[in-house]
Amino acid sequence: MTPLVSNESEAISRILEFLTYSGVDAVKKYDEESDLYQIFIPEDQYDRASALLAIFMEQEPSEEEEEEADEPVRSFVGNGERYQENSSSAFSFLTVGLLVAALLLLCTFHVIPIPLTWDSQPVMYAALWIITAAFLIIGIFSLWKARDYRQKMHEDAEFEAGVLKWFLDTYDGDQIDHTIEANEGEIPQEEILCLKRLDLIRGYLMREYPSLDESYADRLSENLYQTLYESK
Repeated sequence: MTPLVSNESEAISRILEFLTYSGVDAVKKYDEESDLYQIFIPEDQYDRASALLAIFMEQEPSEEEEEEADEPVRSFVGNGERYQENSSSAFSFLTVGLLVAALLLLCTFHVIPIPLTWDSQPVMYAALWIITAAFLIIGIFSLWKARDYRQKMHEDAEFEAGVLKWFLDTYDGDQIDHTIEANEGEIPQEEILCLKRLDLIRGYLMREYPSLDESYADRLSENLYQTLYESK
């Protein structure tokens, strides 16, 4: 057995998992002198294991990237999602506001025997009308925003359809794989190839549409990946 790399336990475990998944007969041993773990592999697998290790280290996030990964990931929220949120909010606020208003009116005209009138409980009566007005105002405002987002939602759908059509008319899966092979010198293993494809698709999108929101570009890249490679 030949030593390949030494590192702390957590990093070594990730490397070991990657190598064994890739078919390398790797084992982990603890070195007391260096207080580090080492990975040993058969001599006849050394060249392949070294190449896989280089791929792994290239994909392994740096300390700065790990710190960024700890931050909350900002996912893309389109106008369609905003329309749904505001429509739901408008319906909820308007429903509650109208129900409370109906209750107060029924109490005012003594249709239902609840002592909730200006004469019996002026403070509570006034407070409930203020709350009702606030709910109705918020509901109407949310409804107005939802209508605006609905218009933008149709515009987004047309824009997205145009982007996807441009990309699929310009590139195909084989062309992307040939570009990756030319850049890497060979076609990477499947788990790495998937990431390379997504990165290249995203790069083409950002080059053609530099004003795209990054999270939106990520979503479009995933849609295109599914169309190019998973819908066949």
